[in-house]
Amino acid sequence: MRSYRLPLLATAVFLAACADSPTAPPRAAGADVAFNQSEGRGVFQRYVAIGTSISMGWASDGVFFGSQTSSWPAQLARLGQREITQPYIASPGCRSPIIAPLALAVRLSGESALANPATLSCAPLVAGVTLPTQNVAVNGARTADALFTTPESSTDPLYDRVLPSGSTQVSAMEAQNPKLVSVELGAVEVLSARFGVAIAGPPPAPILAPALWAPLYDQVLDRVEASAAKHVVLVGLITNPSSIAAFRFGSEIAANAGVLLAGFNVAVQSDCATTNSGNLIFIMPLLPTAMLQGLAARAQSLPPVPFTCAAGGPTTPDFVLTPAEQAIVAGVLAQMNAIIQAEAASRGWAYFSLDALYAAPGARPPLNVATLLTSATPFGPLMSLDGLHPSAAGQAIIAAAAAEALNQTYDLGIPIDP
Repeated sequence: MRSYRLPLLATAVFLAACADSPTAPPRAAGADVAFNQSEGRGVFQRYVAIGTSISMGWASDGVFFGSQTSSWPAQLARLGQREITQPYIASPGCRSPIIAPLALAVRLSGESALANPATLSCAPLVAGVTLPTQNVAVNGARTADALFTTPESSTDPLYDRVLPSGSTQVSAMEAQNPKLVSVELGAVEVLSARFGVAIAGPPPAPILAPALWAPLYDQVLDRVEASAAKHVVLVGLITNPSSIAAFRFGSEIAANAGVLLAGFNVAVQSDCATTNSGNLIFIMPLLPTAMLQGLAARAQSLPPVPFTCAAGGPTTPDFVLTPAEQAIVAGVLAQMNAIIQAEAASRGWAYFSLDALYAAPGARPPLNVATLLTSATPFGPLMSLDGLHPSAAGQAIIAAAAAEALNQTYDLGIPIDP
């Protein structure tokens, strides 16, 4: 994130970067559902997606056309029998995604997964792409960015690849005279919690206080409401950070201590099973890095590499959230979700939550360190290699939740593949 940069640990570069609306809009007596459903196919002809990495199709800590084709807005439009335009980035991406297995620590471009993200290459758009496209979501975008950030005002090369000169996400949406708009914003305001710093307040605090976020979100929604869009779906955030696959409790790591020692020469410290068993550790990149270091140490007949679940303090970017810090993050998420749901209800718009995926069965499978470095799907089939962003299958679950929310609010009759 541009607006807040933590002094990360050296290994941090490995990953730098369905509830419906409680109140449906009133419908006229005798409304023709068949007409609404027919119109439901047509709304995707002018559908614009505003959002963050989730909507952009970011996966395995990178993005290119291969992951963009599976973004949930694209899959949602296909459920409505349409193909939306997207700012397709040529291979190997911008930045290039990490490839399996994690033991290689390499990206699709051949660059190291451990390299500083600022030094990584950024491919151009695929030939023939005309901006703006219907998907204007940008990885790392805060709500303020959706309102105010243009390619000229950002040093992030993604903005040049997603937005025309002088455009923001919101103005690019307005320029396309949309019939349908999805708004997926707010996650980046909380995402720095994965670094283990849970402090909410005004910038440069890593988490933007909900009271400061709400007016910005309201501005986005006012602009959407003033556009031609008659159908809008708002996307709520996850409920609990522990639902993210790459977040693991100390007790889960302690349960794998025997395999880590015997197989990877990593000595899990006793605190993971005792005093720090309730700490939540973002294991990317901590655990894979420790495992690779342990193997290297073994090859040189050196002692095991220690791994602790202890936190370094509330202001230290240690990738660890204590129970108190987890409560802070969950409280912020609860406040932001309440705001999103209230906005959807008061404006008569559709609503669903990212919990449709992140709280779904299989989205956070048991930690298996034996295959963490070697599996093509170390975090299960629904999550990409970064343990944070969805795979194509995970994006499909989000698309289905969006379709269900739109159907229940607007009777659009979008077919949903079970």
